[in-house]
This record gives sequence, structure tokens and C-alpha cells, in this order.
Amino acid sequence: MNASNTSNAGGDLSAASHIVTVYKLLYECVLPLIVFVGLIGNLTSIYLLLLDKQVRKVSSSVFLTSVLAADTGMLMSLFLVWIESLGYPVNHLPAVCRINVYLTYVFGFLSIWFVV
Repeated sequence: MNASNTSNAGGDLSAASHIVTVYKLLYECVLPLIVFVGLIGNLTSIYLLLLDKQVRKVSSSVFLTSVLAADTGMLMSLFLVWIESLGYPVNHLPAVCRINVYLTYVFGFLSIWFVV
């Protein structure tokens, strides 16, 4: 009875370590990919919206530019969190931490609010 409990506990630890490995892979590789592709796409879209005079006259372009700006701010907040996970203590400064938390809440709210 004890042998089966011991082997089951070892299996749980192995599964947990695999989950942690997958989490680290996603956090260290996929997150920066999402952030950089998102930033390039958002900044390109903002540039193209502001470049064309006829598009600027349409009221929906103002809405779209606002959504893109809020999403860009959210991606920048995620970028700071990702830098922190690499071992650079950017967020350990009290002012930077407070500003990052505040901007994360504001941009997260605006990203969702503009869509609704």
C-alpha cells in the first residue's frame, strides 16, 4: 500500500515538473513573440491610419486608433513583465512598479472598454 502511494506521488511530481517546463517555454519564448508581433502590427496600423488623409476623416479611424494605442500600451506593460522574468530587476524600483501596475490596469480597461 505504501509502495503504490510513493510511486503515485513521484508521478505527480513528474507531471508538475512538465507543466512548469511548458509554462517556462511559453512564458520565455511565446510571450515575447506575441509582444513583438503585436507591437509591429499595432504601430504599423497606427502609422497607416494617420498617414492617409481620407481615412483620418472617417470617425471609425479615431476609434480604431484609440484601440490600437491602448493595445500597444498593454503590450508594453507585458514587455516590462517579460524583461523582469529574464532576471533584469526593472520592476523592483518602487516608482516603476507602481507606474507599471497602474498603466497595466488602465490599458487593460481601455482595451476592453473600447471593444465593447
